[in-house]
Amino acid sequence: MSNESDPIYYALNVNLFAFTLQSGSYSNSPGQFNEPPEIFKDNYEKLLKHNFSSKLNFSNPFPELRQDFPKSDNYDLLNNKKPGTIQYFSLSSPEKNQHPTQPKPLYRLLVYPRKLSDSYGLLINVFRPQSPGFDGVSLSEVSEFNPNQCLTFAQKENFIGETLLITAYLSQPKPREAEALRIHAETLLSKLLGFCPEFYQADTFLDSYIVEFSQPKTSKTRYLVLFYFADATSEQLKTIYFDLPELFLYYHKITKVFQESRKIADELDKLIIEEIESKSKLPESLDLDGLKYQLKDILKTVPQYTLKFRDLENSLNTLNIHIRNYQLKLKRLQVQAKDPLDLFNRFAERESQTFQLQIQADLNYSKPGAQLLDQAITSIRGLVEIDQAETDRTFAQNEKDNDRTLENTIQSVGTGIGVGIGFAGILASSYPLLEDKPLYFPSPQYTALHPFVISVTLSCILGGGLGWLAWWGTRKLLTASSHRTQIQGSAPISLGTSQNPQAAISQETEPRRWLLRVKMILLQFLQNRS
Repeated sequence: MSNESDPIYYALNVNLFAFTLQSGSYSNSPGQFNEPPEIFKDNYEKLLKHNFSSKLNFSNPFPELRQDFPKSDNYDLLNNKKPGTIQYFSLSSPEKNQHPTQPKPLYRLLVYPRKLSDSYGLLINVFRPQSPGFDGVSLSEVSEFNPNQCLTFAQKENFIGETLLITAYLSQPKPREAEALRIHAETLLSKLLGFCPEFYQADTFLDSYIVEFSQPKTSKTRYLVLFYFADATSEQLKTIYFDLPELFLYYHKITKVFQESRKIADELDKLIIEEIESKSKLPESLDLDGLKYQLKDILKTVPQYTLKFRDLENSLNTLNIHIRNYQLKLKRLQVQAKDPLDLFNRFAERESQTFQLQIQADLNYSKPGAQLLDQAITSIRGLVEIDQAETDRTFAQNEKDNDRTLENTIQSVGTGIGVGIGFAGILASSYPLLEDKPLYFPSPQYTALHPFVISVTLSCILGGGLGWLAWWGTRKLLTASSHRTQIQGSAPISLGTSQNPQAAISQETEPRRWLLRVKMILLQFLQNRS
């Protein structure tokens, strides 16, 4: 028994407009898929049989899908027995109303599957046939139009979105404002869904009032409650009824793209803050290995940033296409219904433009991230090149110094050996002294040393000493010359000074000229001595 204070809804209709992707890719997977029409048919058949078997007669099989799929993007999926007509099927409940002459079923079900571009659209209409005086639905009966809250496709992986449109006559005068019916709408939805969704807006629609419960920025499900206050409203709605699936599809594609763009924008923002900005800061100690590691780390971030930024750009482009399609379809419906359809038009003029501006703002905010990446990569590469150049220069200078030291050592030793050899020649020239007198050492008979012993002793002392002195002096001169060459080589040659490259060369070769003089003197001495 229903409470007398409960509202009565006449000719109640519950319409589900559900949409799933037929081909393409899921938002969280790069792989492509293609769902055959048979799978889509199995999905809605299971939904209906499982939840409406106690109300409706399912003795007859569901209509088969058509086999001659046309090349058009939009077409009906069921067998086209009557060309030019809309292909849907309906079921009726065995139970009828109490009309004495023309009893009608208490429940009827209409199913209309369609192929819409790259998507499937499904219209399920559960309704009480209109019968004046016998088509009232009490509040306690409302849940029977959505048993087990089954009217949803939201659990499907390729789900796009759905709109639940509820229409009914109210036995009360038409209020001044549409929002005055908000409480009636909330009561009806609470009983039908088991919960009350969030209120969004209310407006006039086809000379009656419509109340919307939705969250376009976050939710994929929208609820519309249309209360009739004139028979003309029902007639106008019939003119556009079977075109609503296409309009609602574009609505849900728009909201779906925007909602996915929020995730991309958040990921891009996180990437900029946690990766790009933090990794682009130069460390206090600019060591070569650390800079190289930082550069490699930043270069790994570049493809991630590029892909996310490209995805956000694609979201804006896709959104613009869907908005354009929505606007074109809406204009046709406005002509058919001879009504501005303000609620649907407001979405095109208000929410859609807000979505576009928001994504464009996200793109503008993210663009400096690319500039920051470029600057960081350029700066670190420059520092690495400078550090590498300094390292190479130091290594080359050390090699040069080692070569010069080795050269000086060789020249010094050579000079010393040359001097020693000179005095060895003196020793050799003293050999005839042995022929003049036999070799003897101091004894009682001979009180003095043999001349050969004296000559050898003096040659060793003087030859060794002078050889060491020649080595030491040559080494000092070459070291001083190398030091002056390093200073002159490190300082740039200025055209404003008195020094010139010839003078520098002259200074650098002065020690070698001195060595030549020493060698010439020794050779002359040896020649004269011999």
